[in-house]
Amino acid sequence: MADSKTDILNRMRVNQKARAHLQKIDEDAMPDTFFCAQLALSAIERGAVEAEEDVIQTLKAMTTWRNERIMNFLMLQADEEYSPYGWEEARDFRELAQIIVNDIENKMVKHFPWCRSAVE
Repeated sequence: MADSKTDILNRMRVNQKARAHLQKIDEDAMPDTFFCAQLALSAIERGAVEAEEDVIQTLKAMTTWRNERIMNFLMLQADEEYSPYGWEEARDFRELAQIIVNDIENKMVKHFPWCRSAVE
């Protein structure tokens, strides 16, 4: 059986933790969605985490991306785990979601340095 579009990513430890937190807040972890993005969006929608609109739009887009595109955006090698700083210490869904949001925003700045210009 072929892997779903995000199966490889969702087997990673941080995504398994995101999945567990989604279940704790009675949210179905959608198997074809990058669990970290789903968790971050859920936390934003619940008001537990705040994010700029461009970060929210990127997270929403990530829920539709295939493995290769997500890995490229996260700057991961083929056998590398996604490991945003501090994720292992996150105690609840809000903390993990905040770590993910911060990491995605940092990746956005690396890919698009002008997205956080002083002119905003």
